[in-house]
Amino acid sequence: MTAFSQRARRCAAVLIGILLGVGTVVPDLAAVIYGLFSAHPVRRVVGIERRRLGLLLGAPPTGEPAGRRALGYLSVRLVLGLLGGVSSALLGAGMVVAVALVYGASTGAAVPVVDATEAGQITWKTVIVVLLPGVIFVFLVVQGLLGVTRAEAWAWRVFARPGTGELAERVARLTTSRAEVTEVVDEERRRIERDLHDGVQQRVVALSILLARVDRETDPGVRADLHRRARAETAQLLDDLRDVSWRIYPAMLARDGLHATLEALADRAPLPTRLSVDLPARPHRSVESACYFTASEAITNAIKHSGAGTIEIAVGHTGETLWLRVRDDGRGGADPAGHGLSGIAARIHALDGTFTVDSPAGGPTTITAEVPCG
Repeated sequence: MTAFSQRARRCAAVLIGILLGVGTVVPDLAAVIYGLFSAHPVRRVVGIERRRLGLLLGAPPTGEPAGRRALGYLSVRLVLGLLGGVSSALLGAGMVVAVALVYGASTGAAVPVVDATEAGQITWKTVIVVLLPGVIFVFLVVQGLLGVTRAEAWAWRVFARPGTGELAERVARLTTSRAEVTEVVDEERRRIERDLHDGVQQRVVALSILLARVDRETDPGVRADLHRRARAETAQLLDDLRDVSWRIYPAMLARDGLHATLEALADRAPLPTRLSVDLPARPHRSVESACYFTASEAITNAIKHSGAGTIEIAVGHTGETLWLRVRDDGRGGADPAGHGLSGIAARIHALDGTFTVDSPAGGPTTITAEVPCG
């Protein structure tokens, strides 16, 4: 691709971004009004503006306005959208006049659009007379469009920047999350040690005893039976090792991604498990890991404590946020402060996400995790 074609495509992308900005004035206004009562439409419209700015600026902007700052951003966006619309309309009108003048001068026909209602009124002399003012007009309009583009980037940076209170809250939350993650890691190490000591190690000991008896046994029939038992013990030992490795970190997650690993998790679950995944692309590895362990812990709780008959897992995205929802039809009463769920919550919070447990007495239980992945 030549440098000229790259510049042409970039100019076209900027113009399309500005025109889309004119089109989002109405959603911006609606979001500002509804934002006084609910934050959900504001988040959705801000997400739309973020994608549009990615087209306008050539790359998605960093951060995202939230809360009252999102309302302030959309209010400024209303003004910028109107300015972009006026500038685009002036540029379009100037192009129409220019084409009409050239057409009238070259054909001698009447051009009513410039008030030349009789043939021959527009000549090349007319085109030359208006050429310099026209160039100045186009220059000023283009500068206006570039100014709107720079103002769009400025407004996003200003309103996406967290305030002092938000920074203090985030630091406090990260400090708490770091302590929780450290505790969770220590607890995971203790659990792995228990799994190895009480499960795998015991089977290794049993296998070694069986093999020692094989060496001492002289009866062919008894030796054959011991060999059979040793092979069965070896198979069970391998299954236990696979289970432990899956609980530590499944290799499939790194190799095949979240979708395939959740399918395998659903297949391994002893309860009927329905899975629905809608992701446009593979998320970051840390996000995949957090979502997988959330689903794994939720399924484990449903199997052990809820008395559920079915489990549903759904994964999707809203803008730049990935969400995971695990629902079971059990008796409810899940404790968010328990070791398993609190550890998962710490994982999610460490990624600046949210984690909720809705588990009324009598059920159902719904566990939801939302993680930004932009």
